[in-house]
Amino acid sequence: MALVRLAQADAGETAEVRVGDTVELRLPEAKMSGYQWRWQLPDAVRVVVDEHVRGDGHEGAVAQGERPPGAGGIRRLAFDIVGAGRHLVRAELARPWEGEPRRSVTFVLSASEDAGPNG
Repeated sequence: MALVRLAQADAGETAEVRVGDTVELRLPEAKMSGYQWRWQLPDAVRVVVDEHVRGDGHEGAVAQGERPPGAGGIRRLAFDIVGAGRHLVRAELARPWEGEPRRSVTFVLSASEDAGPNG
């Protein structure tokens, strides 16, 4: 079981994963603008984490008090692959009170069954 990290630049490309892998998506998000990522997820994934992280979301990032007010951050979604097949994960950047998203991206996952230790 592996951790597969994807970013906005990976949208539209097919990521090869295995059942049991954890996929982590990191997308830029400025909560103060009102825009937030919302997800359309297939049944073959189980969400583990869905959070807004200040800064760039990595260890050693600038401390919260050192960032200017309204500075952006990262929306981090982590999910486990629980079913084989081709899965589409759609992310839409929108304000909760608006119907149409400002932007949308789709991630394509091709999940295969784990072959086990003997291949």
